[in-house]
Amino acid sequence: MMINKKQYLLLPIILMITISCSLFTPAASQPEADESSPESVPEATTGDHSDNPCNNIFYPLVPGRQLIYKIDNPESGEDQVGITVASVNGSTATLDMLVLSSGIISQSTVECEDGAIKEYPLATMDTIFGDMVKGTLTNEYLSGVIAPAEETLIDNNWNMSWESKYTMNGEMTFSGEGETIRVLITDSPVVMNWQIDSTGETLTVPAGNYSNVVVVTREMTSSVSLDMDGMVVESTLVFQSTHWFEPYIGMLKMTMDSATVQIQGISFPIDLGESMELIEFRPAE
Repeated sequence: MMINKKQYLLLPIILMITISCSLFTPAASQPEADESSPESVPEATTGDHSDNPCNNIFYPLVPGRQLIYKIDNPESGEDQVGITVASVNGSTATLDMLVLSSGIISQSTVECEDGAIKEYPLATMDTIFGDMVKGTLTNEYLSGVIAPAEETLIDNNWNMSWESKYTMNGEMTFSGEGETIRVLITDSPVVMNWQIDSTGETLTVPAGNYSNVVVVTREMTSSVSLDMDGMVVESTLVFQSTHWFEPYIGMLKMTMDSATVQIQGISFPIDLGESMELIEFRPAE
């Protein structure tokens, strides 16, 4: 039963992170280049950063753009999330997010710089889970970028890795299967390591067929304290995910490849199998 509890505990954390994609407010840092080169690189694109520094190649934030995703989770079932770029003012973009199942609309801001994404918002717990999750969560940037600018990718021949770091604080209470579990997060270090796996791939999702796809893998680690029936256990969460991007369209697909919780040096695998797919894309008019 103990591992089953942890599985339910991980659901709100994973969904918040994967739906939001990132949580930071960093100043851009230089990503690390790898020695080898991809077999193919995306064709030159037309991102304009002079008038819109938020027009990132992976997360192109242009006012009026809308993306609708289907979220598939074995535990919570299917849902749909719509994201609209409401406005871009200087280096700040405003996003509206609608979760279909709850009808809740939330608004967040994104910080950008010369085509790089410096901050992408964390979806609120009540937006995703309603009454199932209660609590607060705050984040503080340490270093790194969420998505480099196209020029940085080209300079590194599309063969690069980069890192994002921040600290997270808060407390969450999650109820499921008749159990209530508290998650205590105090100055928790969170690290995301990103790596371009391949370029020039083809992918078909409900929104259409794409042939210039960039595949990016991500490993995320986070330390939390689990309060289970009065017994506080220190643990580390490790998530492996894969993301497919079409240049200047956005994220087409995401899969949660693996999730583990490490307690006292022992790793317990968590079988979640969450995925996201783009089902509709509406360009800015």
